[in-house]
Amino acid sequence: VFVLLWAALRGSLRIYDQGANLPTKIISSLFGLGIVYSGLQISGFFSINWRSASYSLGQLENLSPHAQRFADFLPISEPPQFSLIPWDPIMGVWWIVVVIALLAPIWVKK
Repeated sequence: VFVLLWAALRGSLRIYDQGANLPTKIISSLFGLGIVYSGLQISGFFSINWRSASYSLGQLENLSPHAQRFADFLPISEPPQFSLIPWDPIMGVWWIVVVIALLAPIWVKK
């Protein structure tokens, strides 16, 4: 995802520097938004895996000290649900900044 994101950011800066026609701007925007969607999906998969593991460990009675530390690190009281919205607010802000960094050079005039 990060290599594709780098390529999309370079492309948007190239459009900003050299200009482009409308179809190129639309395709570049869709490419960048597709990368953001993939990144959010991968982040959601990681989140659901970690939170599901913590929830499942929390349901057990006898845990090793390491398992207990993990369950305490992510205290989940209800079964987690998959979401594209990051549960970590810092990651949410990071993805918003990425979208702005991708789209602003494409659509804002020099």
